[in-house]
Amino acid sequence: MQVDCIITAAGLSSRMGQWKMMLPWQDGTILDASIKNARRSCSHIILVTGFRHPELAARYSSVPDLALIYNPDFRQGLYSSVRAGIQALRHEYCFITHGDLPCLDDDVFNDLWQQRFDGTLMPYYAGVPGHPILTSSDNLRRCLRGTRHSSVRQCLLTGPYHQLALNNPAIVLDIDTPEDFTRLNNGENKIWRK
Repeated sequence: MQVDCIITAAGLSSRMGQWKMMLPWQDGTILDASIKNARRSCSHIILVTGFRHPELAARYSSVPDLALIYNPDFRQGLYSSVRAGIQALRHEYCFITHGDLPCLDDDVFNDLWQQRFDGTLMPYYAGVPGHPILTSSDNLRRCLRGTRHSSVRQCLLTGPYHQLALNNPAIVLDIDTPEDFTRLNNGENKIWRK
């Protein structure tokens, strides 16, 4: 698919108590898996870094079709990271996801891609909002140019959007706490929190 994917990996991992992006997972790290999953479906990855940027730049700077974008305002949260990432957009559509979602599969990206329109598709699993979000790049830029919102999701709700129910718990299985990481390693495949 000729589509961008903004992956945010700039945060402090404060709820985890340690830096979660480089926690071991399968044959690499949590962030390795998140990038690998997105690369199977997306032609251009935009990795937004902040905290410990030099380590991520050293690890990923030679990955083909991956743009590293440093967000100097990363302490202000995900909204600032997505705003930083839009400068590297190349395509008409863009997925937005997080570096701590290592279980997303091709079906998730494909299901959203098949439903794309000139707005935003927000996936849900069992009523819980998840990722990746798919939006037209013009819509993303338009929404982020407007009044600042508390979240990217809230910002995108100001433009045209559809909610899409997906029967795939991976879209809500982000790794925020040590308990999440334990559940991931135990192979638990359910909603961890609402």
